[in-house]
Amino acid sequence: MAQLAEGKEFLRYLNSHFNGQQVFRKTSLRVIYNEQYTASRPEGRRTGTSFSSVLYVLSQEDIIRIVYRRNGNHQVNIEYFPTTGGGVETSTVNTQDADLYNIYHANCTAQTSTRHGGMCNVCSRRAEGTEFLMFLHEQRLTTVVSKAALKRVYEVPYTKSKLNRNSNRRPGTQFSQVFFMLRRQKKVRVRSDRSIVITAHDPNLSGDGAEETEIALPEDPVQKEQMLLEWMNEHRGILVRDKFDIEVSCELDGEQGNIIINMERNRRRDSVTQLSLKNTGYFDVVFLGGMMMWKKPQYTLKDAHRVTNGVRTHTIGPGAEYSVELRIRPIRGYTRHYVPVVFHFRRQEDNRNFHIARFLSAGVTDDVIRSMRPTQPYSPPQGGAPDDFDEEVDGVRPEPPGRNGLEMGRLDQYPISHDVRRQIRADNQNLDGLRTQLSILFGTFQEYGTRFGKLLHAEEIQMEVDIRMYDLERTVMGRDSNPRLLTLQVPGLAENRPSVLKGDHLFAYEHPRGQVGTTRYKGYVHHVELNQVKLGFHRRLLDRYLPGKTFDVRFTFSRLPLQLQHRAVRTVPTRNMMEQVLFPEDSSVGLFPTARDPDEDLNFFDRMLRENEEQNQAVRHIVAGTSRPAPYLIFGPPGTGKTMTTVEAIKQVYRLHPKSVILACAPSNSAADLLAQRIIREAQIRRSLFRMNAPSRSSNTLPQDLRDARCCNYDTSGEVYFPSKEEIMQKYRIVVTTVVTAGRLASANFPPGHFTHVFIDESGHAVEPEAVIPVAGLLSPESGGQLVLAGDPKQLGPVLRSPVAIACGLGMSLLERLMTECPVYKPRADGQYDSRVLTKLVRNYRSHPAIIEEPNEQFYDGELEVYADPLVRESLCRWEHLPTEDFPVIFHGVEGEDKREGNSPSFFNAREVATVLDYVHELLNSRGTVRVNKRDIGIISPYRRQVQKIQQQLRQQYPTDHAQLKVGSVEEFQGQERLVIIVTTVRSPKLEFLRLDKEYNLGFLNNPKRFNVAITRAKALLIVVGNPHTLCRDEHWKKLVFLLSSVPLKERVVKVSQKQENK
Repeated sequence: MAQLAEGKEFLRYLNSHFNGQQVFRKTSLRVIYNEQYTASRPEGRRTGTSFSSVLYVLSQEDIIRIVYRRNGNHQVNIEYFPTTGGGVETSTVNTQDADLYNIYHANCTAQTSTRHGGMCNVCSRRAEGTEFLMFLHEQRLTTVVSKAALKRVYEVPYTKSKLNRNSNRRPGTQFSQVFFMLRRQKKVRVRSDRSIVITAHDPNLSGDGAEETEIALPEDPVQKEQMLLEWMNEHRGILVRDKFDIEVSCELDGEQGNIIINMERNRRRDSVTQLSLKNTGYFDVVFLGGMMMWKKPQYTLKDAHRVTNGVRTHTIGPGAEYSVELRIRPIRGYTRHYVPVVFHFRRQEDNRNFHIARFLSAGVTDDVIRSMRPTQPYSPPQGGAPDDFDEEVDGVRPEPPGRNGLEMGRLDQYPISHDVRRQIRADNQNLDGLRTQLSILFGTFQEYGTRFGKLLHAEEIQMEVDIRMYDLERTVMGRDSNPRLLTLQVPGLAENRPSVLKGDHLFAYEHPRGQVGTTRYKGYVHHVELNQVKLGFHRRLLDRYLPGKTFDVRFTFSRLPLQLQHRAVRTVPTRNMMEQVLFPEDSSVGLFPTARDPDEDLNFFDRMLRENEEQNQAVRHIVAGTSRPAPYLIFGPPGTGKTMTTVEAIKQVYRLHPKSVILACAPSNSAADLLAQRIIREAQIRRSLFRMNAPSRSSNTLPQDLRDARCCNYDTSGEVYFPSKEEIMQKYRIVVTTVVTAGRLASANFPPGHFTHVFIDESGHAVEPEAVIPVAGLLSPESGGQLVLAGDPKQLGPVLRSPVAIACGLGMSLLERLMTECPVYKPRADGQYDSRVLTKLVRNYRSHPAIIEEPNEQFYDGELEVYADPLVRESLCRWEHLPTEDFPVIFHGVEGEDKREGNSPSFFNAREVATVLDYVHELLNSRGTVRVNKRDIGIISPYRRQVQKIQQQLRQQYPTDHAQLKVGSVEEFQGQERLVIIVTTVRSPKLEFLRLDKEYNLGFLNNPKRFNVAITRAKALLIVVGNPHTLCRDEHWKKLVFLLSSVPLKERVVKVSQKQENK
């Protein structure tokens, strides 16, 4: 705009030629503009910039103000400065304009510093107006009001608030003067009906952005409650804030509007507290009512005038206080009872309605709850410091196996290149693109190694990040009884957080790090004992060691499993007929003649399998080899005996194929041990079985029956050894090991075809590259080698860390991929599977029908049949604490609080821990015919910290035999069973209302496979402890909660009984 630009040029001219003078007569200013200023501009003034037009624009922009004096003269006050609440915004002012502001405002301050606190009248009134607006926003008085009411607010509460802050209003700031300035700044507007609208809205003043300060509620009470519920969470900050001079207080006030009531357990009397509604203003306020947002019989509101009952209203005058009684009945159990209570008011002055809310939380407390308070505030782990060092000193490795006759070739390192690291970091931001790229590679057999190699690198990069979270700073090491070793306490080591095994290494730095000449010392793990490791360092560190000396410790992980997987996936494309094994089609089935008629009867070692049609069928087809070279799959839902079927098949192959050599594998040591334990029950087979363990495993962890059988690679002193390849070939026809340790056999160069059968039990728990280690290295499909996979893709899969690897399919096991991607393993039109390649076991030998009802419907198409021993499965159907007789499933709702402590990201819930302990006590002290021992009880939690808290409490209550009570994660219970299973789900929002929270993250609970495993471990009684509002956000948990919370439970009992009879 030409006039505005010319006006700013004119103001600069006045400043430079009149020494910052601010006040001019209008006639004098006109002469200066038309003569002196115009003459100073050789290029001439802009078109259309007469003095009157420029003066008008400057006044409209609030840069100058024309003040009418009584003597009839006009004087002009020059004012120019950016503001955040009107006028010219700072973002639109150029550098010259800002300089002009600095000059004029500085002159203004200099000239008036002794009169108005350093400001001219205009600056003073603007500043006072801004503070007044802040006061109006804080007190929620920014809506339509009358000018008279606004004046009263200005002169009484606002002025009083300044006095309370040891301040006064600025001179020359009467209400009319400040109001005039606010109108000029367009921060207030006068309507045609003379009412006032506060138009300025500064989010920084109001504290809640541009959100509304009230909600228009319908008259219908049901609609009113629903609307408030939906609105409450988003605007909680507004609801809980005291407003319009009404203060709601209570002696039990907590943060964010919470009122927290803790009642001692077994209290028999009601707890009573008073809520005070105080009017601190100058106008009457009408108390219209108080409403609880949902029914909670534990709470009762009561007041003298029965306002909370909806009978009448009550006017609270200025300075008056009104009391509302809150009564809480005694609470059974450990749950917290949450409910928001909303108080409804109306201002007498302008009939405006408003609400103030408080969030009530009442719960029981006792010594157990108090003992589980967080030990320290939660602080997310930051990871270790940068690995800066100038020198690395190697340590002392543990002694190699006393006898190591098994050849172990040197493995390639398969390092991660800088380009791959950069690409995977980018892929974290572009998962869809990476998924598309790898899906193309997935369909190409020749690119098998490339695809999995990249995913393994992605997982390794995340492992490098995660291991940093366990680094220790300023920790102390001790001397071992062996002077060549130092000891280090590692928090969480017993729970494999971090995982440290014999032969691994870590780095120690003398604290503080980062100094010139920093040395890092490499220490090798010689022994692992609970939370302590014994480390072998170089003599140089041992000589410098002093008791109490502090070190920084940096953990690492063994790359051996990753190297073996890389080798396996790269070997796959080079092996004959491996495509028919890993990507079988219809043409891949039955390429080799069967070894015997699959319909021919067998003489079963386990007679129970003869009566089970599906198990019988699976064993016969495996022995006959009907699927070769395609793998044979045993699809075994929970409790259907897939491990029994696998063991029977191994025994039958051993007996009926005298030249067979069997490699039996599993992803974990416990699963491999179970295979070996069941095989050695046959005396004639025991001598031919070799249970090969990794050097990192201690002999102390072996089951006693395997030690007694002397079938493992430990000598009499407990040290590991490895026989030669020739000795293994001559002495053993069955080798049992983990899939990773099978890589040691793959490195030993056994003759092609030596291992005729490879069995992998619990194969759904291994990533595909793990499962491929024994397959690519030891199976010879071209000579009729047979691969058998047993597992359940509906149960827990592999444990992964990398979001890239998970999103791109590394979490899908070989078993699951074959069943979902290969048509040959899918059911036919009649719903049946091709028995030549797959058998689905459907007879459940574990659980009461009520326990497996939901997982059966959700995961197994309702095909599971109950064959558990009636004496076992019904042993707790008459337990006195069952809500419904003959229905041994309990859901115990607990609205607790999930918490974290220290730098552990894992959650725990003290109220659920206390509830679990109550159930344990009741079970162990059951009366009548029910008898439950500690070994019969298993406690499952998806969170490690919850497991630890339960174990701590059990140690205190049962100090001598607490270890008999199995407590662990869902993963630790995979493949296990107990007479009684108690599941504690932990997650429950802290003092919030989940029914209003759309963004709450369920974390580990939001996993159908984890849900399936957790609730299918029980034989006779399942107890689930959790927050129903939390769990109902997941579709699987929701169905279970609805099943157990439904009113006609007896109908459920009848329904389950009928299903049992029909089968």
